[in-house]
Amino acid sequence: MKKYLVAIDGSDNSKRAAGFALHQARGDNDIEITLIHIVNVRKELYNYSPLMDIRDIQQIALEQGMEAVKDQAVLFENEGINVNKVVVEGDPGYKIAECARENGYHQIIIGTRGLSDLKGLVLGSVSHKVVHFAKCPVTLVK
Repeated sequence: MKKYLVAIDGSDNSKRAAGFALHQARGDNDIEITLIHIVNVRKELYNYSPLMDIRDIQQIALEQGMEAVKDQAVLFENEGINVNKVVVEGDPGYKIAECARENGYHQIIIGTRGLSDLKGLVLGSVSHKVVHFAKCPVTLVK
């Protein structure tokens, strides 16, 4: 069975990545698709009042992540394709690669922001980190 891990963040490029994965999965009964969203609570802190408890912010971010995953899962479910939904907390680039490695995924599919190599490396782009840390093939979708 082929196992694909598809990173979802709600952006247009991640939606295109999900569409690419859907295209790969159509007509293939020997495939497992997992949609993953990574919550980086440290970055989320800036979006909320400093008076809020960090656990509340974490819970809100995890719930929003699951909603993003569920929204994309509908595409697969409408085609009769079972899809796993995962939301975890941490550094997105590292966590995506770690999840793929620990769970034996054959391929990671992720959208890019379309930055140049130099800009992406300087900014610590998630897709660049995934490519660096992953032990399996990574498909970048623009």
